Amino acid sequence: MIKKPLEIPLIILILEALLRRIAKDHPKRSLIEQDLAKRMAGYKGELSMKYHLTFLDPQKHLIFHSLRLMNNNYAFQMDILILTTRYILILETKNIIGTVLFESHFDQFIRTLNGKEEGFLNPLSQVKLQKHRLKKWLMDHKIRELPIESFVCFTNPQTIIRADSRVNASRSVIHSHNLSSKIEEMDRSHPEQILTKKELSKLSRSLLKKHCDEDINILERYKITPEEILTGVQCPSCMEISMIRKRGCWICLICRNKSKDAHLAALEDRLLIFGPSITHRQFREFLGLQSDSITSKIISSLALQHCGSKYQRTYTLPKLNQKTKQPL
Repeated sequence: MIKKPLEIPLIILILEALLRRIAKDHPKRSLIEQDLAKRMAGYKGELSMKYHLTFLDPQKHLIFHSLRLMNNNYAFQMDILILTTRYILILETKNIIGTVLFESHFDQFIRTLNGKEEGFLNPLSQVKLQKHRLKKWLMDHKIRELPIESFVCFTNPQTIIRADSRVNASRSVIHSHNLSSKIEEMDRSHPEQILTKKELSKLSRSLLKKHCDEDINILERYKITPEEILTGVQCPSCMEISMIRKRGCWICLICRNKSKDAHLAALEDRLLIFGPSITHRQFREFLGLQSDSITSKIISSLALQHCGSKYQRTYTLPKLNQKTKQPL
């Protein structure tokens, strides 16, 4: 049973918004594009896991995607957590093409593609740390100790996996198409029921309650100033930030496309980059509106929550639904 479904990671939506809102020749653009490509590859890898997870018995296996917990003021996130009455399984997914090598002497993880070597964080070390932190989290919350197992799961069937003689990768590293058979082995190797169904349900609720989203300050991360963010309304047709408000409608100065609600996408970008808080003046400047009265009319139509007096009012842009990328 899927207890926490897979959603588009917030960081992907933020990076996409940032790329729409910086100049095409911005010095940080190539770095942001590379980071987005890596995040998208990871997300697509997790998406491909949904098929393999359908083979699990929903009465015995509770599935959590991208679960993020706090442990002594440090957060740790697991790509996929599978909870049962007998054990817990952590899946670290990797969507990497080429040949990968687990090297023990320097604890390295090396990918070779088209003759070029590239180093990554060792996923075996990653899941080892996740297991340690999850074990401590369970202890801190006085939950009966369960065996914690883990797999590093490569989602691309063409990935060639190699390891030196000192790395016992065959037990902990798999291709995703082998997941169901590996979990069957895991079920057989853990025959003893430790939690009751009631305790399992209670633990599931606790995990969901304690999940915390990452607080992402994207401008600080890339050392970009607010002044470098492009303002205005993007045309949904030609994708240029080139629309003006005229007679209750947005008109593109380049392709003459018209839209009634193109400002909604612009406000979504504002929300993702700067957060939900916005003043009347910031609203007007970000959309490039010509008058306070038009600004007030649009704000009123959105029925935004607000605080403060009439002339010092701060509005709150609604939180996004990451499944649909629409405001909740």
